Amino acid sequence: MKGAYRSRDGMTPERRSRLAGSLLVPLLIVLAVGQTSCSWFHSSAVPRTPSPDRPRVAVLEFGMGVEITSLSSVQTIEGELVPDDERRLVAQAVEGIRNKTRQLLYYKLAAAEQFDLVPLEQVDAAQQQIGVKPGVLPTKDQLAALRTSLEAELLVGGIVQDFGKVRWQWLAAGMVGDMTWESVALGLATSWNPAAIFGNIGFELLTSTPVWFGGGYLFGVAFSPVRVDAWAVDTVTGEELWSGEEITLYLWKELENVPEEDRKKKEVRLWLNLKKAVEALGESLLGERFTLPDLRERRRPLTPDLNAGDRTGTRLYAPV
Repeated sequence: MKGAYRSRDGMTPERRSRLAGSLLVPLLIVLAVGQTSCSWFHSSAVPRTPSPDRPRVAVLEFGMGVEITSLSSVQTIEGELVPDDERRLVAQAVEGIRNKTRQLLYYKLAAAEQFDLVPLEQVDAAQQQIGVKPGVLPTKDQLAALRTSLEAELLVGGIVQDFGKVRWQWLAAGMVGDMTWESVALGLATSWNPAAIFGNIGFELLTSTPVWFGGGYLFGVAFSPVRVDAWAVDTVTGEELWSGEEITLYLWKELENVPEEDRKKKEVRLWLNLKKAVEALGESLLGERFTLPDLRERRRPLTPDLNAGDRTGTRLYAPV
């Protein structure tokens, strides 16, 4: 998916447009009730790319979009924590989430043998030296420096937008939508019997509140929301060639392979959903089938079609 240069805040016009439509997220949450992730529908069969045609790819550090201030947002804890200890443990947890997300994507891409991946340690050193912030697309100068340092054709990065803790407005909208849908269905079935409708609302408030707002586990179903954004940019042109977003909400069948005593642990459920989201993003990126010949063709300056007399609308890329 083609894009354009991003500004220093890491945002393209397209991504700003997507943020403007963020009110659609609650609808997505409601539609996902009773389902797992749409990542089920991704194909895992990606043909391998011949070695000489593999682009060299660097996977950058991932950023964290949602602010985690309480350890209980991402882990099941017992008892009270001293504030200083909790701050330290929260920082460790956030670092672990960012690193795990990156590693999952790296190993997903490595298993497909479609890219020549730069070792993570080498990327870390270059990213630190050049001053590229995690989760933010590099500037033109930083792209040039990374291309020189890593000899990479593509940079892949992203942000963990939500992990356990989700913006309360989305959760409230999702829960209200869920209750409204059930109340309408029950009303139609009972000729709008007030006792049945209000009884259902009371039951939903009692049972659904800990699931929606607490990342709870109830009747074998766990609501453990994870949302990850990722992108890939050409180091030569600065063009965003691919971007994707994956939202995973529920766990059901996946928990069958988890010991019963671990199913209620928030961190276990969140890691499972994170894995699902990142693997789906990896499938999406691999599905683009980027090769060196393809990237070089994209970078060639486009010239007007003199026969057609079309001298407008031509987009020229930076010289290779």
